[in-house]
Formats: sequence, structure tokens, C-alpha cells
Amino acid sequence: MLTERQKLILGAIVYQYTQTAHAVGSKKLQEQLNIKVSPATIRNEMAVLEEADLIRKLHTSAGRVPSVAGYRYYLDNLMISRSVSQSDIERLLTSLSGNFHEIDDFLDETAKRLSELTNCTALILKPPYVDLKISSFQLIPLEGRQLIAVLVTNYGKVTSQTFKLPQGLHADSLTNMVAYINAQMVGRPVKEVLTMMNSGELPIQLTREIQSPAAFLQLFGEVLAQSIEEHVHVGGRLNVLELTENRFDDLTKARRLLELLDSPQALRHLARSSGAGISIKVGSEIGEDLLDAYSVLSRHFSIGQQDQGIIILVGPVRMPYAQNALILNIFGQALIQKMLDYV
Repeated sequence: MLTERQKLILGAIVYQYTQTAHAVGSKKLQEQLNIKVSPATIRNEMAVLEEADLIRKLHTSAGRVPSVAGYRYYLDNLMISRSVSQSDIERLLTSLSGNFHEIDDFLDETAKRLSELTNCTALILKPPYVDLKISSFQLIPLEGRQLIAVLVTNYGKVTSQTFKLPQGLHADSLTNMVAYINAQMVGRPVKEVLTMMNSGELPIQLTREIQSPAAFLQLFGEVLAQSIEEHVHVGGRLNVLELTENRFDDLTKARRLLELLDSPQALRHLARSSGAGISIKVGSEIGEDLLDAYSVLSRHFSIGQQDQGIIILVGPVRMPYAQNALILNIFGQALIQKMLDYV
């Protein structure tokens, strides 16, 4: 159990170190703190904090820096968080205003802006669309024998796939197929249509209507699968490789880390949390060896009855936690309001 003075000193060490990246000594603390005690008294209190493994030395003659346990104590007991106001959200939405035809474009820009404001790597996973439905399907001729298949869903997502016509097959012969898809499949959930594809039900139905080439069915299935595929929206991807205290000399490790940040499944695992609001994990708390020198801040957000989306910040252990948590919270609430436009 820390005394009020020890809490004050620990909070000051965390603040100074996150601001300057320099170890903090007793003289600096005496200048900063509004308490009438000698440097010797402060050193004694620092010795208690060091004994409790809340601060540590960088080298023999240096001051002290927070340990992972010290950061955790600060986050759980000392950090003061400001509430998000509607004006915070409106200012952010105004700065993000643009002609975004697709939700993915908006999320790409949001991740970029979040990274710029925090100097961290920002990652966004939108809520999985359990009720994503087909709005339209088109085939657009390109040069030569190339076509592009375009699938539009009810959330404004556009998925496209280039397709080369097999020899002996003409684009005009696919008109009936496209018309049948738009007549019979529009309004149906993508997952339901995929199930119909995989079970053979849809191929059988198409064969009854027209002579159905296997190449067309394969193309349609690929576009459907892509439309529900999870995608990580990343801002400041290389920030994780540029931390002063964590330079990457091992290219294999760097590649593995970047692959981790591109994996929706891995990120959902990292951001798992039993509570609401902002979750902050420091170093070894994250449970991923590649991120032992980092901190991960995450916030879940939901749109209507959809499953949860996630916003994640990956940055150095030495970061302004209160500031970054506030920014992350503003972005989370702004995302909820903005994404309702796409539902």
C-alpha cells in the first residue's frame, strides 16, 4: 500500500519519463513536486518504490524510470481520464469530412488520422456484417477478353474481381446469368448465398435457367467470399519499427510483427477484454512475445445489432497514456456516429 507521497512521486516519474525519455532523479522531482521535502527524503521514497518493483534504474548512476508494474499501478490508480464531450466528437467528424463513397475508404482515412495524432500504429476492424446483403451484381467488359465483376452490398461496400473469359465463351452469353443473380439473389444475405453455392443449390438453380459455365460460378463465389472477408485498416504501419528503444535489427522478426498487425484474428485476440471502455496492456501483459516492448490500447465499438468492431493503438511503453486513451475514446464514439450513415 503506497502512501500519498509515494503515489505523487510515482505519478511524477511516469509523467516526466513519458515526456522526456530521460530517467528521473530526486532533484528533478523536488523541483517539479509541490511538497516541502528534501532530495534525501525523496530518494528514500524512491527506494521504497524500487523495492516494490514499481520503478527501476537504467544504470548505476542514473535516476529512475517506471517498470511495467509501475505503469500498471499508474494506469489502475493514478491516471486521470477526461470524459469525451460531443464537441470533441463533432470536431473530429468535421476534420474527417470528405467524399467517402465506401465505408472502407472512411476507415482507412480514420486510421491514418489516429496514427498522426498519437504517433502510434493505428488499426481498425469494423464490425463483422452478419446481415450483409447483396444489392447488385454486374459484369463490366474490359479490353480483350477481360471482364470485371462488381458486387455491391447494402452497406455500400463494393467488391470487384477481374475475370478472363474462357475461349469459346462471349460476354453476351453471361447476360442471362447476371440478370438471374439480380432477380433472385438481391436482398439475400451474402453468407446465405455462399452456403447455396457450396451446397450446390445455386449451381443447380442456375443450370435450370441457363447453361451455366463453371468459370462464372467460380468467379461469383470468389467475389462473394471477398465481400465478407475481414480487412485491417492500418495507419502508421511502420511506426512500430521506428521506436527509439526498440530498433529492429532482425528482419525476420520485423516481418512477423507486420504480418501480425495484418491479421484480423490475431488483432481480435490481442484486443480481447472482459470490461468496457479503453483496455490498456503493457509489455508482457499483452501475451505476445513480438509486442513485449510495446503497449496496446484498444476500444470496442458496436453499430446497432452488429458484432463489435475494434480500434487498436500499438505504441511504445513510454507513451502519454491519458492523452492517447482520450483520443482513442473520441475516435471510438465518432466512429459509431459516422458509421450509422452507412447502415
